[in-house]
Formats: sequence, C-alpha cells, structure tokens
Amino acid sequence: MLSKLNYVQKNKLLLPLLVAGLLLCWFLAFSKTFDAIKLNHKLNDDSSKNSDISFNPVYTQRKLSALNEILKGYKVAGQWNDQLWMQSSAIAAKNGVAVDFTLNKPGLEPDSTQVGQSQTLYFHGRFVQLVKVIDTLESLKGIGRISGLKIRAPKADAEGDKQSKSELRVDFRAGEIRLN
Repeated sequence: MLSKLNYVQKNKLLLPLLVAGLLLCWFLAFSKTFDAIKLNHKLNDDSSKNSDISFNPVYTQRKLSALNEILKGYKVAGQWNDQLWMQSSAIAAKNGVAVDFTLNKPGLEPDSTQVGQSQTLYFHGRFVQLVKVIDTLESLKGIGRISGLKIRAPKADAEGDKQSKSELRVDFRAGEIRLN
C-alpha cells in the first residue's frame, strides 16, 4: 500500500504517524518514568521533613533527659564548701596526698555571667597519686563538677616537703541550676 502512495501523500502521513508513535512511547514508557520521578521527588521531600530531628518528640525527650543528668552533677547541698573539703580531705588522706584549701572570696560586684559557685583545691603528691585523686573526685556525687585541672611538675627550687612533689590544681563548679 505504501508503494501506491506518491511522495506528497507519504509526507502527509508522516506527521500523524509521528504523533501516533510519540503517544505509543508515552503510554508504554515515558508516563511510567515520569510518574516514578514525581514519586521520587515526593518521597525525598517527605523524608527530609521527617528526618529533621529537632521536631521529633522522642529525640527531644532523650536530649532533655541527658541534659538533666548533666545538670544533676552540678547540684549540691547548702553546705557545699564543707562537704567538698571533707570529701577531698578523705580522698587525699587515702591516697597519701597533701591538700591545701583556699576559700574563694566573692568579688565586690556580682558577676552576672558566672552561674553557681566555684572553689579551688590544691593537692601535692606524686603524679600517679594525683591521677588517682582526680579519678576519685570525678566519680563523687554532691560535690559539683570539676571545671578545670592543672598539674605542675615538681619545682627544683621548692622548699621542704614540696620539693619532690607535683602540684595539682582542681577547680570545682557547683550550684542550683534549674531547667524550666
């Protein structure tokens, strides 16, 4: 039948055949691919919205409980200095370390950036003994948290019994911290 058609008639049939071929391709392949791409974009958008953990209540609850555990370590009783001094003296005596207490005096003007109380203790002894003291102090409850450590090697020009001993400075921080 195509052989009976002349050149002009064949050109007129070319456009409808092209449209029919494109429709056939659309229904058989392209529409499914287009639907799959739309579904992929929709699922990616939903996934990005659901993966935002700041709005996830389970994550928020877990974060709040972890924060409460951290803050619980800073809470102390009313006689904090006495408790800290007694427990640190017992630990120092148990490990054969000398301890010096210096009461921190508050400044003339209150510091609004500092929350809670702070206290500094000095321990004198061998390095291994000082590390044991640090480990024991970190595990104690009710004396606040260690906020700073500084270990100095023995001084050659030191006098008396401190000549061959290292010095450990431990800064504690504690206070009534509340979460709303």
